[in-house]
Amino acid sequence: MQGDADRADDVIVFLPPAGSITSPYFPVGALLPDTLLAVHCETPGRGRLAAAESPGSVHEAADRWATELAEALPGRRFHFFGHSLGALYAYELSLRFEDGAGCEAASLSVSGAREPGSTPRSLLATAFAALRTPDRQDGAGEQWMDRDLRMRGEYRTAHRAVRAPLALLSGTSDPFARPTEMERWKRFTNGPFLGLFTFPGGHDYYLSGREAVARTITRIVDHSRHPERIALPE
Repeated sequence: MQGDADRADDVIVFLPPAGSITSPYFPVGALLPDTLLAVHCETPGRGRLAAAESPGSVHEAADRWATELAEALPGRRFHFFGHSLGALYAYELSLRFEDGAGCEAASLSVSGAREPGSTPRSLLATAFAALRTPDRQDGAGEQWMDRDLRMRGEYRTAHRAVRAPLALLSGTSDPFARPTEMERWKRFTNGPFLGLFTFPGGHDYYLSGREAVARTITRIVDHSRHPERIALPE
């Protein structure tokens, strides 16, 4: 966690991208206001949870995180941010919280991912895995990517729409999820569409655009609390 849990009614939950861990999000979380708690969900079987059993599916991972979040931070307003495979985690968590986890799914921010039910671009992702060997664990990124690609390929959706406001974030030159393709996510919410926010860069645009991403997340959270007076960024 980053921030003061005792002061925070709103929690931004970062979900891990394919083939990686959550530490790349830490610099973004550090730039958020102290009153906005940042929680980083680690995938079991890697990083801080290396000794834990890896999830067998997107649904299994979302079930675990939903239980842990509701127990650790009861009554909070949760804002889910998912990049790459993390977008599916964020979507599934929003559904679970709207189905009665005792907490509110206040917004869903989807980053660098096409909509549920789309066919994964496996060849591109396999090539991209070579760039992901976090914590100097040789080959770890490739192994994690293999597992995540399997979960992504086996994932099935009921095409349910969430009630939470939806925001889309994308790198302008992302080969995995082009900004125009991400517009299809709008079919997955019955709530307000907050906009498509683009940033210079490719799939991992948030590594070089941390300040801009943190500002956008902050405005999304503010808008969810005061939609009548908070203007979203252009």
